[in-house]
This record gives sequence, structure tokens and C-alpha cells, in this order.
Amino acid sequence: MASVVPKFVKKEIVEAWALESLWLMLLDEDHVPNASLQQYVQDVVANEVSDSGAVYVAGGVALSNVTTQYSGNNAYLDADNLQVGPGTTITYRWGVLYTKTGGSSNASYRIRAHIDFLTNQVVSNGTTLIQWNALGIMYVQ
Repeated sequence: MASVVPKFVKKEIVEAWALESLWLMLLDEDHVPNASLQQYVQDVVANEVSDSGAVYVAGGVALSNVTTQYSGNNAYLDADNLQVGPGTTITYRWGVLYTKTGGSSNASYRIRAHIDFLTNQVVSNGTTLIQWNALGIMYVQ
């Protein structure tokens, strides 16, 4: 059986997320995404990286200029690229996109997506730049 999500529903999803306070938390290589069990930041925070340069702070980085785009039947969520540094010393493999909207603690911050950077990203007393895909951070197809 096939399912089709109407274009207006996809648009509603990305537009609602664009109105939220979205953050990216960086996680180490030990993180194992589990879409069934990891619903809140408290479920993944044990694998958050720590920065010996004290530039990356616990909780991650706020996304700015979050936008939506539409092409054909697809809806896209995008934001400005993220920079951490200079002076940061971290190693990360994963990112968790989450919202602080409607909550006040890790127990209420809802995860929106796990982002796989594919290999460890190692930064030693420098700057890391997270450049989103040309299609955006995520898209609903």
C-alpha cells in the first residue's frame, strides 16, 4: 500500500517548524539515533560534546534566519550556516535539531531530526562551519 502526503500538509510541517526556536546540539560518535525512543533532548544529552576551548556551550547553537521553500510537491526547511569558533576544540559526528519552543528543560525540548555528518568532525583550537545542503536542512518529500 502506498501513502501520499498532500503538499499542503508538508507545507504546514515546515512552516510550523520555522516558527519554533530551533537549535543544533552536537553529539559524539557514540550517539546511536533511535527514532522510536529518542523524542526529547534528555534522551540524547549524555552524548553531547564538550569543548575544551569553552566556545561551544552545552545546549548547542541557535539557528538563525530559518526559512521555508517549496518546489513541486516538496517542502524545505533552511537556515543560515552555523559557525562555532574561533578557539573551539571539539570532535563531533552527529547533530540533533531540536526546539525549545513550549518548553523550559531538556525533558520538554523536542527533537526534530538527527543529522549525520558521516565522519568525525575534529576541530582543534579553531572554527567549525556547518554548511547546510543546497536543498536546506531537511525536506519533506
